[in-house]
Amino acid sequence: MGGEPDFEVSYKLAIDPKLEGIKVAQGMRSDFLYDGDDPLSDGIHIIWPEFLDKSGEVIRDKNIEPPEEGMALMWIMSPESREKFHRDRIKVGTKGYWVVGAKRLAKVTVTKIIGLYEEKM
Repeated sequence: MGGEPDFEVSYKLAIDPKLEGIKVAQGMRSDFLYDGDDPLSDGIHIIWPEFLDKSGEVIRDKNIEPPEEGMALMWIMSPESREKFHRDRIKVGTKGYWVVGAKRLAKVTVTKIIGLYEEKM
Protein backbone atom coordinates (compact mmCIF):
# COMPACT_ATOMS: atom_id res chain seq x y z
CA MET A 1 0.00 0.00 0.00
CA GLY A 2 3.02 2.25 0.20
CA GLY A 3 4.42 3.96 3.26
CA GLU A 4 4.07 2.51 6.70
CA PRO A 5 0.94 1.04 8.29
CA ASP A 6 -0.79 3.31 10.78
CA PHE A 7 -0.73 0.97 13.75
CA GLU A 8 -0.45 -2.65 14.89
CA VAL A 9 -3.01 -4.75 16.76
CA SER A 10 -3.25 -8.07 18.47
CA TYR A 11 -6.41 -9.88 17.43
CA LYS A 12 -8.53 -12.85 18.36
CA LEU A 13 -11.11 -14.09 15.91
CA ALA A 14 -14.62 -14.16 17.36
CA ILE A 15 -16.75 -14.55 14.26
CA ASP A 16 -20.44 -13.67 14.57
CA PRO A 17 -22.49 -16.78 13.71
CA LYS A 18 -24.36 -14.71 11.09
CA LEU A 19 -21.08 -14.49 9.14
CA GLU A 20 -20.96 -18.26 8.71
CA GLY A 21 -18.80 -19.23 5.78
CA ILE A 22 -16.76 -16.03 5.69
CA LYS A 23 -13.14 -16.68 4.74
CA VAL A 24 -10.54 -14.93 6.85
CA ALA A 25 -7.51 -14.34 4.63
CA GLN A 26 -4.84 -11.83 3.76
CA GLY A 27 -6.43 -9.11 1.65
CA MET A 28 -9.83 -9.22 3.33
CA ARG A 29 -11.46 -5.84 3.67
CA SER A 30 -13.14 -5.87 7.05
CA ASP A 31 -13.83 -2.53 8.69
CA PHE A 32 -13.02 -1.24 12.18
CA LEU A 33 -15.36 -0.43 15.08
CA TYR A 34 -14.12 1.16 18.30
CA ASP A 35 -15.10 -0.70 21.46
CA GLY A 36 -18.12 1.04 22.97
CA ASP A 37 -19.24 2.61 19.69
CA ASP A 38 -22.54 1.72 18.07
CA PRO A 39 -22.03 0.86 14.39
CA LEU A 40 -25.38 2.41 13.45
CA SER A 41 -25.00 5.74 15.24
CA ASP A 42 -21.20 6.12 15.52
CA GLY A 43 -20.34 4.42 12.25
CA ILE A 44 -17.62 2.00 11.23
CA HIS A 45 -14.28 2.96 9.75
CA ILE A 46 -12.38 1.89 6.68
CA ILE A 47 -9.26 0.56 8.42
CA TRP A 48 -7.97 -2.65 6.87
CA PRO A 49 -5.82 -5.39 8.43
CA GLU A 50 -2.68 -6.99 7.06
CA PHE A 51 -1.92 -10.26 8.86
CA LEU A 52 1.49 -11.09 10.28
CA ASP A 53 2.94 -14.57 10.77
CA LYS A 54 4.39 -15.79 14.07
CA SER A 55 7.78 -14.23 13.25
CA GLY A 56 6.21 -10.80 12.63
CA GLU A 57 6.48 -10.91 8.85
CA VAL A 58 3.58 -10.03 6.54
CA ILE A 59 1.84 -13.16 5.26
CA ARG A 60 2.34 -12.92 1.48
CA ASP A 61 0.41 -16.01 0.40
CA LYS A 62 -3.33 -15.25 0.29
CA ASN A 63 -4.03 -18.98 0.49
CA ILE A 64 -2.53 -19.26 3.97
CA GLU A 65 -5.23 -18.96 6.59
CA PRO A 66 -4.16 -16.57 9.37
CA PRO A 67 -4.09 -17.98 12.91
CA GLU A 68 -7.11 -17.58 15.19
CA GLU A 69 -5.03 -15.26 17.38
CA GLY A 70 -2.15 -13.12 16.23
CA MET A 71 -0.89 -9.74 15.14
CA ALA A 72 -1.85 -7.52 12.23
CA LEU A 73 -0.84 -4.20 10.77
CA MET A 74 -3.67 -1.72 10.27
CA TRP A 75 -4.08 0.73 7.40
CA ILE A 76 -6.45 3.72 7.64
CA MET A 77 -7.78 4.18 4.13
CA SER A 78 -9.06 7.76 4.49
CA PRO A 79 -6.34 10.41 4.98
CA GLU A 80 -8.95 12.92 6.15
CA SER A 81 -10.27 10.66 8.90
CA ARG A 82 -6.71 9.77 9.97
CA GLU A 83 -5.99 13.45 10.66
CA LYS A 84 -9.36 14.62 11.96
CA PHE A 85 -10.55 11.61 13.93
CA HIS A 86 -8.30 8.59 14.41
CA ARG A 87 -5.19 10.41 15.63
CA ASP A 88 -7.21 11.47 18.68
CA ARG A 89 -8.72 8.03 19.36
CA ILE A 90 -6.07 5.45 18.56
CA LYS A 91 -3.59 4.86 21.37
CA VAL A 92 -1.74 1.79 22.62
CA GLY A 93 -4.41 -0.19 24.47
CA THR A 94 -7.37 1.07 22.40
CA LYS A 95 -9.82 -1.79 21.91
CA GLY A 96 -12.03 -2.41 18.93
CA TYR A 97 -13.38 -4.95 16.49
CA TRP A 98 -13.00 -5.95 12.89
CA VAL A 99 -16.49 -5.93 11.46
CA VAL A 100 -18.34 -6.86 8.31
CA GLY A 101 -21.30 -4.52 8.30
CA ALA A 102 -22.30 -4.41 11.97
CA LYS A 103 -21.28 -8.03 12.57
CA ARG A 104 -18.08 -8.73 14.52
CA LEU A 105 -15.26 -10.76 13.06
CA ALA A 106 -12.49 -10.28 15.66
CA LYS A 107 -11.65 -8.45 18.85
CA VAL A 108 -8.52 -6.29 18.57
CA THR A 109 -6.26 -4.25 20.84
CA VAL A 110 -3.81 -1.61 19.59
CA THR A 111 -0.28 -2.70 20.52
CA LYS A 112 1.88 -0.17 18.66
CA ILE A 113 1.55 3.15 16.83
CA ILE A 114 3.58 3.11 13.63
CA GLY A 115 2.78 5.67 10.91
CA LEU A 116 -0.41 7.22 12.31
CA TYR A 117 1.17 10.67 12.63
CA GLU A 118 3.00 10.68 9.29
CA GLU A 119 1.59 12.45 6.29
CA LYS A 120 0.70 10.07 3.47
CA MET A 121 0.36 10.71 -0.21
